[in-house]
Amino acid sequence: MKKHITFAVIFISAYLLVSGCAKKEGIPAPEEESAGSKGKAIALLEHVEVLPDDPLYYIPATDAKASSFDQTPDWAPEPNAMATVDGDLLTRWSSNYEEGGQWIYFDLGAESIVNNVIIRWERAYATEYQILVSTDMRTWQEVYREENGRGGTQEAVFPAVRCRYVKILGTEKIEDKWGISIWEVEIFGPRTLNPHSTAPKKEYLAKGEVDAKRKEADELIEELSSPIVPLSKNPFQQGVVYTSWTAEEMLLPASDFTLVRLKEMGFDTVSVMVPAYQDTLDSEIIFTNDAPGGDTPTEEALEHAIETCHKLGLRVMLKLHVDPRTDEARVDIRPSEKWFDSYEEMVLRYAALAQKNNVEIFSVGTELEATTFDAWTHRWKGIIARVRDIFKGVITYSANWTEYNEVPFADEMDYMGIDAYFPLTEKDDPSVEELVAAWEKRADEIEEWVKENGFEDKGVVFTEAGYTSADGTNRQPWAAISNREDQQEQADCLEAMFEVFSKRPWFNGNYLWQYMPQERWSPLGFTIDNKKAEKVVREWIERLKKT
Repeated sequence: MKKHITFAVIFISAYLLVSGCAKKEGIPAPEEESAGSKGKAIALLEHVEVLPDDPLYYIPATDAKASSFDQTPDWAPEPNAMATVDGDLLTRWSSNYEEGGQWIYFDLGAESIVNNVIIRWERAYATEYQILVSTDMRTWQEVYREENGRGGTQEAVFPAVRCRYVKILGTEKIEDKWGISIWEVEIFGPRTLNPHSTAPKKEYLAKGEVDAKRKEADELIEELSSPIVPLSKNPFQQGVVYTSWTAEEMLLPASDFTLVRLKEMGFDTVSVMVPAYQDTLDSEIIFTNDAPGGDTPTEEALEHAIETCHKLGLRVMLKLHVDPRTDEARVDIRPSEKWFDSYEEMVLRYAALAQKNNVEIFSVGTELEATTFDAWTHRWKGIIARVRDIFKGVITYSANWTEYNEVPFADEMDYMGIDAYFPLTEKDDPSVEELVAAWEKRADEIEEWVKENGFEDKGVVFTEAGYTSADGTNRQPWAAISNREDQQEQADCLEAMFEVFSKRPWFNGNYLWQYMPQERWSPLGFTIDNKKAEKVVREWIERLKKT
């Protein structure tokens, strides 16, 4: 249901109390309004007559402010409210996850006549929201209300009003545990009444359309395209784990630009993750959630990412993950015969997708530690045999660091994968020398296992390895255990890992955890972009190419 509020005649001279119709109850002003202003007399905003043939033009914002910013490690965008008015559909604002209304407002730099606003919502959209306007940031009036928002691109048309500030206030959101997030906001008004407007609406919208970004991405991919180096020629893998918990995110040009960046950084392999779910640790049914708005990439999105990687000369691993919806650890999933029936169905579905798309490597599972006991070996071997009937590439299993040396079907793998989140020291700020010594001990343990099982020719790959940029990351690499940023420790841990394992002949590569299809702001998370660790990784990629 949409309601459009029409204002009274030009500047009614009579004044109304803020506590009356002019001030909406429960809608706070962004900053300046104080409790003491209640009851102060104000004037209604001016409603303006517009000529029917006056074309709409884009009105640029000179400033923006928001109620809050998402600060989730490895997920949040840069905390920049102006990202929603920068003309770039690949940048966004996201609020924090707290309850209550969240808002973002825009300063148009001068009084303007506004009658059209387009909001391009991210997946975390508001189902109920208002658009409010103000001339002074003290008094806000509603010009548009949405009570059944469905996300995507939503356009608000309302009677023209004179204002300087435009605010979007979200009061209900699609998911309680999320905030709200917006890619872009576009504000328009009649050309003759807005001398500071910049471009016709149609022309402005065309500049930022996805098709234009797609063309730019395609040109970059073509420029960087190269033949794929087969694993038989170069088995060493310099990779990253590519993660998305969104159905269609990998279809966006943003994903293509990220893959281009990975190519430019020197990586040669991308591990595309497929997240699947079960309700609890004891559930017997595994499912994917790849419907629109879901949190498993669709097959179309996966195929697009794979195709893009291959065009860039990047090899691909398809890596399956299963997680309980309870947020408990997958290592504790408790299997049954029915669970394995469901798991096998899921694995074979994606093995077929991998074969269809000429994927080089297929990981049949990730960190399912409570399922890899001898009692279930027959089920695993049955699954592996059926996968080999479908998929003709290289097969691995991504074992947890606490699990790898006890996986009973390791000999069935073409090489063994380890998610290498080994704790290294008990110190928050160890030296590189201390980290090297800790990694040498871990490398010796792995090497002993390799030799005992005759896996020298197969080798070992770290199917995941990485560190947060939080203090103490070497003590518990799988999570940020501190809210203190420490880029140097992240860089030192990776430096030590590469230093140690580059000298082990059975080591066949590493997949850095993690990259996502869209650029994220992550002061404490695993992302290495624009951190000290990025320089370390780039240098080691170049060094290892020469060995």
